[in-house]
Amino acid sequence: MNNKVKEFIRDLARFTPQYHATYKSLSEEFSQDKLRMAVEKAIKNVPYYRNNDYKNYLPSTDEPFTLSNFPILTKDDISGREKDFVSDKFFKFLLRKENTGGTTGKPLKLYYSPTLSFSRTVYPNMLYEKFVGKPLQLGLLRGNKPSQGKFVERVGMHRVVFSSYQLYPENVDRYIEAIKSEGITCLLAYPSSLTVLAKLIKDKYDKVRFPKLKAILASSEIFSRENKKLVMDVFEGTELLDFYSMSEFAAAAHSVGLGDYQFNMNYGFVEFIHSGQQTSSGNKISKIIATSIMNSTMPLIRFDTGDMAELDDDGKVLSIIGRTSDFVVNKNNDLMPCIITPRDRSFENVVAFQYYQPQDGVLEFHVMVNEHFTNDDFEYLSQDVEETFPQRLMDSKVVVKKELKKTQQGKLLRLVKDNSI
Repeated sequence: MNNKVKEFIRDLARFTPQYHATYKSLSEEFSQDKLRMAVEKAIKNVPYYRNNDYKNYLPSTDEPFTLSNFPILTKDDISGREKDFVSDKFFKFLLRKENTGGTTGKPLKLYYSPTLSFSRTVYPNMLYEKFVGKPLQLGLLRGNKPSQGKFVERVGMHRVVFSSYQLYPENVDRYIEAIKSEGITCLLAYPSSLTVLAKLIKDKYDKVRFPKLKAILASSEIFSRENKKLVMDVFEGTELLDFYSMSEFAAAAHSVGLGDYQFNMNYGFVEFIHSGQQTSSGNKISKIIATSIMNSTMPLIRFDTGDMAELDDDGKVLSIIGRTSDFVVNKNNDLMPCIITPRDRSFENVVAFQYYQPQDGVLEFHVMVNEHFTNDDFEYLSQDVEETFPQRLMDSKVVVKKELKKTQQGKLLRLVKDNSI
């Protein structure tokens, strides 16, 4: 299916009853009654929950509803028996099937009803309405390849695709001019592509004003606080949003600027369970456990998403750290999160970075750099890496690379381990 057909179907979604019902549901105040109804419905209609007597975990109707008695569902529990998690209310042969990317090492086959596919566009559209308004002209910088080798391609009434494969210093003016001439009001981007573009602009012009660009919506990758600051500085006056969701339709959230992440519990109910790990600043690292509310096709109860979040003492979600696979193993066989707290100048001339662990207790911090990168920059960065991953726990070093490993979809991998190369 080419880009234009995809965007045509996406535009049609707005006119479906399911779209409007989902919009109304996501806009409501969340209640425990809604969670109870979703869980009871799943237990009644999904073979896996019936066969494993999930009804026994339900609190009585005169007690406050809680999920604490339910077991936590892992990807290992689902893998190979995905059909057992599809609701009896749907004919499986009519459902669309997709495989997850397997970034946690466990790809799943997911089943979507056509109406659920329409519903997935609602949350982003709500953000567009709030932060962009009309007219909406989206520019996509998400690993897309315009057809026939083009640099830019209009794929619908409101969408323009920019090539994510020509982000080089000699092309920076082409990107700037295209964003302006196409009247882009919102840039939809992978954080890695967006960061590279921001660094290219900063190197040549420091910052550029885009009069029509009201917001940038990043998604699908980890977006570090340092890179957010960079983008906000370069695209001055433009609202920066980071959207978090997953293929399983179990949880969704967004942040504005450097603010904390707000989860929409009407999309999926989320619990944060402390992993026992913490950041270098002392904040808790917690597992994101989600229970489907919006997804009635393949509803998941207390699903371990494989994602981790950084929470402060007040329970605010400061950042989405990423997958449980985004942790390296130190010399003591303990997990350490892939988080570096750099000084301001350490990343000034770094275009992109990636963690590489060839074996337990050894870590290479791979960086792509610009032409201004100096030995002083290398030393600053090496000191930050050493401070985060001290020698007594990890043999670590900084390595300058020309290219970093990406997925087939063009996403930058945060961590590469030797068995994943």
